[in-house]
Amino acid sequence: MGRGAEMKNVMQPLTRKEYVISLDHRKARGAGCERPAEILKAARQLFLEQGAENVTTRQIAARVGISQTALYVYFSSKEEMLDALAVEAWRALAAALAAADPDEAEGLDPVDRLRAILSAYMRFWLRRPDDYRIIFMRKSLRACPSDDNRFATRDGLLERLAKRFEAAAAARLVRDNWRPDAAALAMWAAVSGPVALRLAFPDLHWPPEDEHVQATIDMIIQGCDNRSQKAAAKGLEPAAEGVAFID
Repeated sequence: MGRGAEMKNVMQPLTRKEYVISLDHRKARGAGCERPAEILKAARQLFLEQGAENVTTRQIAARVGISQTALYVYFSSKEEMLDALAVEAWRALAAALAAADPDEAEGLDPVDRLRAILSAYMRFWLRRPDDYRIIFMRKSLRACPSDDNRFATRDGLLERLAKRFEAAAAARLVRDNWRPDAAALAMWAAVSGPVALRLAFPDLHWPPEDEHVQATIDMIIQGCDNRSQKAAAKGLEPAAEGVAFID
């Protein structure tokens, strides 16, 4: 082999991994204000297709049709995109809860208001299963990012439930020996479980949505009912004198 051939081999460039960037969605100059929404849309699609843990920012950038460096102008990480998607979904939920339980409707029965909140929560996620999967069904749970609008986050939901439970307890309609914040957590857990199971195992013989929601909320409310507490306590009272028991 001659010296020229040797030099040619030495000067061969190293093989680099290439990523194909789609040009289908490239924006015209001056249209960059639409880019964050496009990035989130692409990220959402990839998260649902592959699972959030398996998606990279390079893949998201490629689907949008921009470089990874350009993507970082708008979002610093994949986690920031997940947070943005979560905030969007929680804000939509907050609007649904506010519509079901308006603050100005102070004359309504507090137990009915609890029912309305729980029903709106279950129906919201059952009708937006993709959002639920992105937010809740992943290893690194970042479902509740910080947000100036507290009622757009998990804390807003819990505060609303606690407030209605406290009003119901003051009216002696639910157990007044329960802390409202603890009761709110218990109720949230009680409605979240059926939603998660129904979305994770859709092939099971689930009842129709309305029936399922109603049965779940009935069980929660009956568990909180002050009358059921009194009935249970009465059952533990000593038998009245003169009552005979048959073995």
